[in-house]
Amino acid sequence: RPLPLGGVRLPILMYHKVDEVPAGVRHPGNYVRPARFAEQLAALSAWGYAPVTLDDWVAYRRRGTRADGSPFPPRPLALTFDDGYASFADVALPLLQRAGWSATVFVVSGQVGGTNAWDRDERQEPLLDAAALRALPPLGIGVGSHTRTHRPLARIPAGEAAAELAASRDELEQLLGAPVTTLAYPFNNQSPRVRRLARRAGYAAAVMGRGRVNGRLRTRLGLYRLKVDLDTTLDGLEAQLERPTPLWPF
Repeated sequence: RPLPLGGVRLPILMYHKVDEVPAGVRHPGNYVRPARFAEQLAALSAWGYAPVTLDDWVAYRRRGTRADGSPFPPRPLALTFDDGYASFADVALPLLQRAGWSATVFVVSGQVGGTNAWDRDERQEPLLDAAALRALPPLGIGVGSHTRTHRPLARIPAGEAAAELAASRDELEQLLGAPVTTLAYPFNNQSPRVRRLARRAGYAAAVMGRGRVNGRLRTRLGLYRLKVDLDTTLDGLEAQLERPTPLWPF
């Protein structure tokens, strides 16, 4: 396919759980069935997209290459998974490896090895534990912060938001023994103040929703994502990816 007008763009897809939908779930839209996920990965490759990480995008913005210095692909795409469910390692990861795709998992550091306690009205499901998280980076999977307790940062006092951001990064870095520089805003809730707090806490890139594709000038602390859910078809996914990039950078 020809390159899009305006140069390199970065679509970022947002997933939560790749798994069969169990009984009693209140929000089935947070699931993507494994067979459908495998189809999506195959389609992305067939459409000419190549996997990149958010660290690669930061490096590209700074010096025009991936984080490791290798050439940046002309049609990049990043996969992200929110909350850090144990099903990522059991179900999504084997499919990613088979298809040759990388991803970033955003983890609620105060719930490592626990459950999705922030969703009190939802079925409780296990989250990745410390050992499972440590096993991800050697497999090419990034681990980022989803704050410490999954609170909406723009709706709480600035001091509490700053503590959520700093504590999560510190805890994950201690667990992994490596820098953690990426963030996903819980509930996609953010603001200019929250982005400033994220920068002060040491994050180099942060993602939210909004259903758009990122242009090269889009602020790194407010990157757009396209949500993929239970009802996303291949045609629907392709239509989202082909949307024009917003002209405004911030």
